[in-house]
Amino acid sequence: MANEDVTAHAADEPGVPFPLGGAWPNKLRDFVIRNLEILFIFIVAAIVVAVFYYLPYKIAFLNFFYLPVLAAAYFLGRRKAVLCAVLCMLSGVLFAYYRASWFAVGSSRLDALLVLSTWGGFLILASASIGTLQEKLQRGFEETRQLYEELKRSRGAEEMKEKVERTLYATMDPVLAMLATEGKLRFEKREISIMFTGLTNFSGFSDKNRPEVVLEEVNQFLGYIEPIVELFRGHIDKHMGEGVMVEFGAPMDYDQHALLAVLAGLRMQQEVERIDMPWRLRVGIATGTTIVGMLGVQRQAYTALGDRVNVAKRLEEIGEAGKIYIDEPTYKAVEHFIMAAQLRNLGRQSDQENLDKLNDLEEKLRNEGESAQLLYELGNATFKLQDATAAIGYFGRALALDPNSTEIKLAYADANIKRDEFERIQLKGKVQRVMVYDVRGIKDRWNDTKVIPPAVAAKFSASEPLIEVPGETVLAVEALDGAVGHCRVTALLSFAIADRLGLNQATKVITMRAAYLQSLGKGAVPHHILNVPRSLTEQEAALIEKYPLESVAACTKMGYTDPQLIDIIHHHHEAWNGKGYPDRLRGEDIPLGARITAVAEAYSALTSWRPYHPMRDLHGAISEIRSDVERGKFDPKVVDALEEVIRSTS
Repeated sequence: MANEDVTAHAADEPGVPFPLGGAWPNKLRDFVIRNLEILFIFIVAAIVVAVFYYLPYKIAFLNFFYLPVLAAAYFLGRRKAVLCAVLCMLSGVLFAYYRASWFAVGSSRLDALLVLSTWGGFLILASASIGTLQEKLQRGFEETRQLYEELKRSRGAEEMKEKVERTLYATMDPVLAMLATEGKLRFEKREISIMFTGLTNFSGFSDKNRPEVVLEEVNQFLGYIEPIVELFRGHIDKHMGEGVMVEFGAPMDYDQHALLAVLAGLRMQQEVERIDMPWRLRVGIATGTTIVGMLGVQRQAYTALGDRVNVAKRLEEIGEAGKIYIDEPTYKAVEHFIMAAQLRNLGRQSDQENLDKLNDLEEKLRNEGESAQLLYELGNATFKLQDATAAIGYFGRALALDPNSTEIKLAYADANIKRDEFERIQLKGKVQRVMVYDVRGIKDRWNDTKVIPPAVAAKFSASEPLIEVPGETVLAVEALDGAVGHCRVTALLSFAIADRLGLNQATKVITMRAAYLQSLGKGAVPHHILNVPRSLTEQEAALIEKYPLESVAACTKMGYTDPQLIDIIHHHHEAWNGKGYPDRLRGEDIPLGARITAVAEAYSALTSWRPYHPMRDLHGAISEIRSDVERGKFDPKVVDALEEVIRSTS
């Protein structure tokens, strides 16, 4: 230890250049390493001096100096190589000045200096050239190395990103994971629809069975539910025991979020009916403005906050097994597509005596016609059954016949006062009552007499099983632009037109199937474009024009590859005058099946409600399509067949 201390102190003393003991070889080595380049130059210069002084035939040995100078250029770079060359040349010039005879070029000092100057110039030029080239190569190598390092880092970052994304996708909605990794999620107020689901009799089942059995059953159930949520663009917020909370319209904004939510609920109930489960499903849906965003500090989750969330949860809690309860805003958003019945005050049972009396009065009204007294009695009967809306209707009609009746006026006012109490439901945690609707199913447009004459509907309904396409896939796309039932009407009407044109059975079936599938490509179109209540811009129209190609791609992916079917779908938006898309075909060049489905699709669209146009009756739709024939859009022969189908049975 003492020797080590002495050595250490000696190293710090300025008067001792190299410490005593075993440390000085290391110091010498470090000194040489740090000054290797300068030492190399002086060694070369010393060799030059020695060669000029001791060796004869100096001119013959001048080329020897290219070797160390070029080596310096290669290893040390241009600047140090030129310095080395200059030192070599100066050494030669010095000897030539004092010993010109050594260079065997005569006794003239000038001759010796000229030879050395020429040699030195080439030496400097060679060292500068090789040094410059080496520096460029070195820079190239360095840039390549840096690029390689950056590539490795980027690959590592990409691999890490992929791992993170895989982890996120396994634990959250893929769309949400993508938005989260891109930093595009934020708190905001947005109108969305919220769904809660719950299972009846689950507590009893979980108490009677082992935990692994319960979890296996629940996971199996969720395995049926989750694909439905994904199909209808919902986001599973959280699993709540045996139930789930789902947002529609967030994080991705969809205009028809309420419709998507209700259709998802209906599909869930159908799936629960199909599978063998020891419980039934309750569904509650509410629509309105909520706050959505990432909630939490260290552990974050995307969720929704607000009054509508509470309403949806309460609707699920009061729901009956196999039922879907929705609030009034949801009903208003879906009433064009969904059948629903308003629920009266839950828990209050109607007595049979009042029901019998109401039936007798309704029969009397049918037989005798309206009178103020009879309408007043009907109003009282429905009021006792707590159907305030019907009571108000009867009292209003009675007042129209007897406007001076004080008794009817008082009854009319009382019914209006009691309407909220009777028809709105008090939910737990809610100060104000809410109107609740029980969803019964999807409206059947094919059997709507305002759209399809009854005889036509009856004649061609039997052809529907020949479509052989899963309905939920088409339904999820239809919901995006509020076109529920459109594909079915288009398909069956295409079959009817093809039948009217005398086509064979195989062609009729292919045409019908193509008509059912041809709107699938709308799922790839930005959804906001599908619902704009104005004319499309050129850019938006260009996006719409791509959807037939997207429909073809979707059909091919699903396994529908029949060339005739694909041809119909590909060209169903061509126009008779050649101004359609995507290929601008004209007249008979357009496949007949595509001409048929185009007309059927136009009729279905005109007779349905859309956010951007009102529903037309069948006569108005035919008239509009006739106008399109004059403008060169449709094949006149196909439109004639459509009109014959509709008018011959209307």
